[in-house]
Amino acid sequence: MKEASNRPGRKPTREVLPVTRTLDRGLSVLQILAKAPGLSLSELSRELDLSPSTVSRLLATLSERGFVAQENGTFKIGLGAFEVGLAFSKHMRIDQVAGPIVQRLVHEIGDTVSLCILEGKEVIYVDQYEGRGTARTVMRIGSRQPLYCTAAGKVMLAWLWEERVRDLLGDGALVRYTEHTLTTTDQVLHELENVRKRGYATDLQELENGVCCVAAPIRGRSGEVIGAISASAIELRMTSDRIAFLGPELAQVANDISHRLGWRSPDQGNRGHSEFNDIFSD
Repeated sequence: MKEASNRPGRKPTREVLPVTRTLDRGLSVLQILAKAPGLSLSELSRELDLSPSTVSRLLATLSERGFVAQENGTFKIGLGAFEVGLAFSKHMRIDQVAGPIVQRLVHEIGDTVSLCILEGKEVIYVDQYEGRGTARTVMRIGSRQPLYCTAAGKVMLAWLWEERVRDLLGDGALVRYTEHTLTTTDQVLHELENVRKRGYATDLQELENGVCCVAAPIRGRSGEVIGAISASAIELRMTSDRIAFLGPELAQVANDISHRLGWRSPDQGNRGHSEFNDIFSD
């Protein structure tokens, strides 16, 4: 029978994996809370058909990990569950929405362009489109790099609270990769002020000698920075004039991607129809 089930044209039998009962119950708690603004212990017990003592133990574990929050005697979805859902959104939607836009941008500017997200205490490169010509720079997809010495990483840090930035960078001196690397948290914080003012970040040979990058923030529906679009080129190509050109261009493209992800900028209703809206319109 096993041989017959695997014949061409027949769908192989799916292996049934054992279910961990406690984990299954915990996930059921999250699924129920995701559909309600808040439930009491007794209400959750009835929904799950479990004793209050069992549900209380599940809630204690989920609360300890930040997946459930308690407020005024009721339980609701916590920040931990939101962060997990956001991680899925970062990996999937940015690639899907930004891909066609980035391809057209690369055709226009000729530089290598990458899409990045924050994961843990590093920036991770989730997609990349190589520029044309011989003066190309390539960062392997899936590679992780420090936040403080990459343009994309600075974009991830710039709109976080100072306490969160210090937590991500840690205590003590930062690793020096080149003579241009910022090696103290205070230096990075000062640089982040400039990033917020400009609307884009730069890496001027701070991670690798001879390579420069410019990056702009991609925002999610609620306005939080969930990713970055980064253009990189060799140092001889990345002149100050080119940076002054690329920064606003990337910021505009990043805004377009953000709008497609559901973000609405405060002044969106008053903006004119820009050249980039023409270039990247569907």
